[in-house]
Amino acid sequence: MTTAVIGSWPVDLHPLTGDELGHVTVKRFLNRPVLEQGTGGPVCTYCVSIPTETDGTLRFQRGADGTWETIARYVLRPDAKWADGVAITTADVGFTWKVMHHSGVVSAPLDTRATDIKDVRVIDGRAFEVVHDGLLCGTRLSVPPILPSHLEQKIWETDPKSYFEHSLYKTKPESPGLYSGPFRLTKMADNTVRLVRNTFWAGRSPAFDGVTVAVAANKADLEKLVRDGKVDTFTTLEFDMGRRLAKDLAVKYTAFYAPSDFLVHLRPNFDNPILADLRVRKALMYGLDREGLVSSLLDNKGTVAQSLLSPFMPGYAVVDRYAYNPQKAAILLEEAGWIKGKDGHRRNAAGKPLRFEVRYRRTQPWIDLAPQLAKAWGTLGAQVDMVEDPQLTGDAVDSRQRYPGMVGFSEWLLGGIEVARYWYHSAMIPSAANGWQGSNYFGIKVPAFDAAMDRLLTAGCAVESRQAALVDLQKAYAEGLPALPLWFGTVITLSDHRLEGTVNSRTFAAAPIENWRLRP
Repeated sequence: MTTAVIGSWPVDLHPLTGDELGHVTVKRFLNRPVLEQGTGGPVCTYCVSIPTETDGTLRFQRGADGTWETIARYVLRPDAKWADGVAITTADVGFTWKVMHHSGVVSAPLDTRATDIKDVRVIDGRAFEVVHDGLLCGTRLSVPPILPSHLEQKIWETDPKSYFEHSLYKTKPESPGLYSGPFRLTKMADNTVRLVRNTFWAGRSPAFDGVTVAVAANKADLEKLVRDGKVDTFTTLEFDMGRRLAKDLAVKYTAFYAPSDFLVHLRPNFDNPILADLRVRKALMYGLDREGLVSSLLDNKGTVAQSLLSPFMPGYAVVDRYAYNPQKAAILLEEAGWIKGKDGHRRNAAGKPLRFEVRYRRTQPWIDLAPQLAKAWGTLGAQVDMVEDPQLTGDAVDSRQRYPGMVGFSEWLLGGIEVARYWYHSAMIPSAANGWQGSNYFGIKVPAFDAAMDRLLTAGCAVESRQAALVDLQKAYAEGLPALPLWFGTVITLSDHRLEGTVNSRTFAAAPIENWRLRP
């Protein structure tokens, strides 16, 4: 069995580092968290049961500073083992927290839920508690990834500062005891990662004795691997490539299209007075035929976004905004003081042009989307400078200085909608005053959206109150436009006709590797 991912080489296998999607995919073949959030809610992988208020394993209290805390108690399964047969214990949990706390790593790759963890307390050999900031429901609970203390602790104690460089995940990744998932690694070389079944895995046993993961540097390399017949199944966010291969190789592959949680959007720099004006942001939204963009760029397999949640996500509320209406866009721009001249360009009373930049990486959908944005907004009278930036990053503290206009992103709410607070709440603008806390690097300030995010934190776990808070949140986002939402994309999985179980039968999203089977 061979699958493939896009990622840099070598693959970063350490559970606490690296956020490349391809690397994270490989890590899920090898390791799993104690508790993970499934489509139906939290699922125990290595714990006995999910914490609940009913049995007292989930409780809420005021901390020493007077703020609310959520304390979740877990008991590890007695059959949970590393792939070398050593039992997983709270020594691993405590050691991992020590590494995270000392190194400043506050979350697992691609999972910002862990940013609200204040402490991890070991009770005994199998029981431990995780202390979270605020009042959290079950869908917000998380446990840090676990490291094998019997292999990694000595390396850490020898030199904590250089631990990640000397970790066995980097120096001897074939060591069985580094892994606890359905597979363990046996070899990593020549842009391939070779895996074999982990006999100590307590979950569903994989059907295949081994899996080879081909790591492609880019989508062109991945496409060549597929066309050369070297890949049995793979999942991609690159819609153009997936669509092309699905059409050309229909004889070999079945194509599955799954609604994506990735929101394609533009994030404005609120230090830019043009973009800080809500009337301008609304005009830019009305000036886009987003239905037409989804049709032309995604074959109608995407979903126009009105807020942070798609119709396929829990808590979604219908929020109809910004149907294509260039006349309304023109009125809003005139109200904001931007008057169209004979040359077709808008200027304000001081003669300053309505001009801003849009920065993006040369990836899909931005390659094809960028000229469409410039054309649509140019029709309104705006001058848009499209800047392709291979060094673009979404987590630079100096983003407001580095990116003076808008930046194109595709992001998802893996940690739940509450993580939006770190991106959009004005209290999360990193500064010396708040200890450089938060990820609101674009200086976004929308008071009504701030208030809606605050209400969600205190809504509790009752379905009615939480749903009401989610409705308010989505309305506040759509009305205040802390970012300009475009669409939720599509994830494409191509799977050899001989295989089954590679996708969820209901959602068509990629399924865990232990579910993959040959058709009978």
